[in-house]
Amino acid sequence: MRTKIDEMLMENPSAALEQETQRRRDAEKKLEAFKVVYRSLYDKASDGIVLFDDREIIFNANPTFLRMLGYRFEDIQGRKVTDLIHPDDLEKLPSQIKRLLAGEAVTIERRLHRKDGGYICFEQSVKRISENVIMALYRDVTERKKVENEIRAALDSAESSQEQLEDALSRVNTMAMEAEVASLEMNQIFNATSDGICVIHKDQQISRFNRTLQDMMARMGFEMRKGNCAAVFGHDLCGTDRCLMERILQEDQDRVEEEIEVVTAEGGKQTFIVSAQPLLDLTAETTGVVATYRNITDRKLIEEDLRRMATTDPLTGAFNRREFMRRAQEEIDRSKRYHTPLTLLMIDIDHFKSVNDTYGHDAGDDVLKQMVSESQTLLRGSDPFYRLGGEEFAAILTHTLPEQAVLAAERLRRALKALTVSTSGGEIRFTVSIGLASMDQGGLSLEQIMKKADTALYEAKDRGRDQVVMAR
Repeated sequence: MRTKIDEMLMENPSAALEQETQRRRDAEKKLEAFKVVYRSLYDKASDGIVLFDDREIIFNANPTFLRMLGYRFEDIQGRKVTDLIHPDDLEKLPSQIKRLLAGEAVTIERRLHRKDGGYICFEQSVKRISENVIMALYRDVTERKKVENEIRAALDSAESSQEQLEDALSRVNTMAMEAEVASLEMNQIFNATSDGICVIHKDQQISRFNRTLQDMMARMGFEMRKGNCAAVFGHDLCGTDRCLMERILQEDQDRVEEEIEVVTAEGGKQTFIVSAQPLLDLTAETTGVVATYRNITDRKLIEEDLRRMATTDPLTGAFNRREFMRRAQEEIDRSKRYHTPLTLLMIDIDHFKSVNDTYGHDAGDDVLKQMVSESQTLLRGSDPFYRLGGEEFAAILTHTLPEQAVLAAERLRRALKALTVSTSGGEIRFTVSIGLASMDQGGLSLEQIMKKADTALYEAKDRGRDQVVMAR
């Protein structure tokens, strides 16, 4: 039976050849188009990506992965992926290849061996994405670089013979199939990454985005859609000289990054790291950017909690001694540099031991907390209050002359004396003794001004307590 191609060849061989040659060119353009978009996304992925077969043999890895571990591709090509995993990790949790071959997606923590001998811990997400192809994603925060992809050699110009035409047709079909496979695989990579990704062209139009970014926007109460990027995102970078697109286009940078804060539809706040890299066409011209969004809100909250824990007293909420030493040195240096007055107050609760002995430590804690709260209310917001330890406290009065500081200390002493603290053991009243030392007395060091204020504090106690004394 003759095929349609056979009939065309018999009737008009030249026309048939030209038609099939055009088909080949169309297929080549389609493959090139897929290559430009998907290779750009693959190259710019912030996650390390490794492809290996069902025997766990590595046959591809992106530059992000190689850069994270310091390898060249030749160093790991043909090796089993498990060769890179820390032996202790393999002993605790052996290879998951059976689960992967069964179709499961596996996310576990692994330590991978660097070329320099060290190990880095990664979150490894692995899934079998096609026959004899398993994809592993390794989370990283380093710069994205392009991965080297194998590019098939260009098809030879078709000859006029039937044999060459059939060969060309076969190769075109193969390339078209490979383009479809590449599209499917890259689409999975595009949507599997933990970062939100979108493609923005020079005209500020969003042409594509992944499911991760769509989910990020939905959780904030917004709709992710194609269209003008300023209308979709509307964050503080849009329309300013910090616009990532404009910086890529005008400053010819390979990568730009900004930290932004987004107000959600419900009024909450989310923090993101936004980075952009050039999107290049076949002539290496920049046609837009590939932008990635990473939500770092949890990390920022943890950092803030750690900062608060490191600088504040957990019982009273006042700043702690470590923060006092740091801030006091800063303020003294500033006072010396700009010749501005500064006064240090050292405060001690009189007979505090008897409060604990009479009413119990819980009542004593209530006294400390009420004392701090009242003092913070009376002092200026620019004058931080510190708990140095036990019943000893301090305050730094910036831009304050000695006579002004004495008046402020007297107001504080009288207010605390009038304060009544209600506890389970009964109502408690207390007094404080306050010693002051001022930078107006000369260019003192932190140790010297603390010693003078402490000496004045003990003089106040020697005078019968419930006193304010300025160091001489």
